[in-house]
Amino acid sequence: MKLFYYYPIWSIQEVPLEKALKLIKERGYDGAEYTIDLVYDLREIQELFKTSGLKLLAQHPLANGTDFEAYKKDYVARLKHIVSRHPTHINCHTGMDYFSFEENLELLKIAEEYVSGTDILLTHETHRGRFSYSPIITSAYIEAYPSIRLTIDFSHWCVVSESLLANHQTFLDKAIEKAFHIHARVGNQQSPQVNDPFAPEHAEALERHLEWWQKIVDSAKKRGLKELPITCEFGPVPYLPTLPYTNQPVASIWDINYKIMNYLRENLKV
Repeated sequence: MKLFYYYPIWSIQEVPLEKALKLIKERGYDGAEYTIDLVYDLREIQELFKTSGLKLLAQHPLANGTDFEAYKKDYVARLKHIVSRHPTHINCHTGMDYFSFEENLELLKIAEEYVSGTDILLTHETHRGRFSYSPIITSAYIEAYPSIRLTIDFSHWCVVSESLLANHQTFLDKAIEKAFHIHARVGNQQSPQVNDPFAPEHAEALERHLEWWQKIVDSAKKRGLKELPITCEFGPVPYLPTLPYTNQPVASIWDINYKIMNYLRENLKV
């Protein structure tokens, strides 16, 4: 099995895409994760990625809608737009924490129908505010819909549970067995993103996340996956803390994501 490392374009949105891709390639990433909106010409984006020599991991953004039916309509429109260009991988922000279990389950089934019969890998991200906002509720969806495939970002669950998930191992194990993509960001009991994962005060959180990521690699290898995408997913302000009054970031996201990629290349055992 091979690990592929991606950079999250959303963390440097102020940089034009063509320039961003050039910088990402120079840093040694294999690809980039890019949020595809309805107004974007995906054909043009795919051509830029092809020219840069980077893999495109398409992100299906959070849909809009004041109620479930409006949300579902927008969710499907965005999904159809992305699927029409046949990317290799789509990472979905699916559902809302205030939708019913049955409504979110309907969205999961709709998403799978749209990629059925294709070679597109479609995953749903574990994320606050979505169907997968907590360990226990995600476990219920896994039981109800065993074919689900997840993008794992346990940093969100750390905040929701106000813990490093020591008492959630059963639910973590279930999610890990459905993991097809990692969002490599380090969170702690009070934040989905620590200011610098390599600062000594965050050593415990970094160690715990590395343990989870290694378990995902081990599981993916055991399940026969040929490749596992990993997005080094530290994000900009307001995910990144700032100094009061000046609003100056306390660290460089560009450097942190690069350091986390190299850290994983050195420490993950395949």
